[in-house]
Amino acid sequence: MPDGVMLAMEMGTGKTKVTIDLMANHDLKKVLIICPLSVVGVWPREFRTHAGVGYNVIPLNEGSVEKRTKIAQACMELARRKNEPIALVINYESAASGAFAKWSLAQSWDLIVLDESHKIKAPGGKRSMHFAHLGKRAKRRLCLTGTPMPHSPLDLYAQFRFLDQSIFGTSFVQFRNRYANMGGYGGYQVVSYKNIPELHAKMYSRAFRVTKEVLDLPPYHHIDRTFMLGSEAGRFYKTLEDKMYAELDDGEITVSNALVRLLRLQQVTSGYIMDDAGNTRHVDSAKIDMLADVLEDIDPSEPVVIFARFKEDLERIRKLVEKREKKDGKMCRYGEVSGERKDLDEGRFPENVDVLGVQIQSGGVGIDLTRAHFAIYYSLGFSLGDYEQSMSRVHRPGQTEPTTFIHLLARGTVDEKVYKALRKRKQVVEYVLSEGRYEEEEVA
Repeated sequence: MPDGVMLAMEMGTGKTKVTIDLMANHDLKKVLIICPLSVVGVWPREFRTHAGVGYNVIPLNEGSVEKRTKIAQACMELARRKNEPIALVINYESAASGAFAKWSLAQSWDLIVLDESHKIKAPGGKRSMHFAHLGKRAKRRLCLTGTPMPHSPLDLYAQFRFLDQSIFGTSFVQFRNRYANMGGYGGYQVVSYKNIPELHAKMYSRAFRVTKEVLDLPPYHHIDRTFMLGSEAGRFYKTLEDKMYAELDDGEITVSNALVRLLRLQQVTSGYIMDDAGNTRHVDSAKIDMLADVLEDIDPSEPVVIFARFKEDLERIRKLVEKREKKDGKMCRYGEVSGERKDLDEGRFPENVDVLGVQIQSGGVGIDLTRAHFAIYYSLGFSLGDYEQSMSRVHRPGQTEPTTFIHLLARGTVDEKVYKALRKRKQVVEYVLSEGRYEEEEVA
């Protein structure tokens, strides 16, 4: 095993098991696993399933960073005295901040694992820089990700800076100049990619790729359900799209940049607008009405996952679901996975929930949604990685039935453009702003 390896294995292909096997086979006793918060509690279960030796797995997911650091110190000292292997599991934000960041940099680790390593892809980010330094404190390093390049080939740089700095060097500017052609306003926009065969060769000198094609999974298919915005929402949408602002009775909406513009347009297609004072104005019910129609076509006994981007979307979905009656006369039970709620059963779709609303940014990783055979996308984010991760939480090992992904799209709006970009594996913002004319070199 080289000192730094990327397991670029798609959801369900066994990268967690491979990691645990490597730990046992190489007698790695001091291990630090860094992962999204929703995954911290999953690792102990995976060790119970796959570990052939008695690792003491400590999930650090409660209390302040200072408290987690003290627990980590105490557990490490106890493991040292007993000469037992230990694996500390902590989320990215806590690992890179405060007392834990300082303490972990002072340790010598046998192995550091970055689970969903694309989380550190921003090369100039504080978190990414911290892990570049932390990697030097480990004898061995692993990156685990099913989407090593969620947006572009440039996403590889920061991950390999952690893994092995000899592969792509320590200068992102030199890396970008080697593999990207710059243009656009001020020459700061990536317009295409180059030297891709060389990049692939270097990547696979330290990466092992497995796709879901090796799995015997039931089929899946996509369905698009389109609708027209009502007249008021259509008016707001056109004003925002054409003039970049819209006047309300007692407020004004301004769009300061392209990203905010796209967010505002998406909110209109969901039926509401937020003004500059933060007030929510409901202007349309077309999308929630379409969701009601779609749910009418699904047997109420079928568990359903509904992915959405905004909290306001989830609130509308909750109100709709809680009015839905099942065949036995009981009302449907709603659960949620978001920044505020985690209605899960050990990372799985709970048996006592009929419809699970999932905020796509919060629920894309670390959860098993195979109990559902229907997944509805009420609204989409701009991240290809989040989108593909969310699908893989439903269509993965454990899924026994054909899976249907249903997308609710306002006709002639940003909904259709974002969906098209994601299906084409494009960078969403650039693609949408160029109305689908943006082209980039395809990267497998």
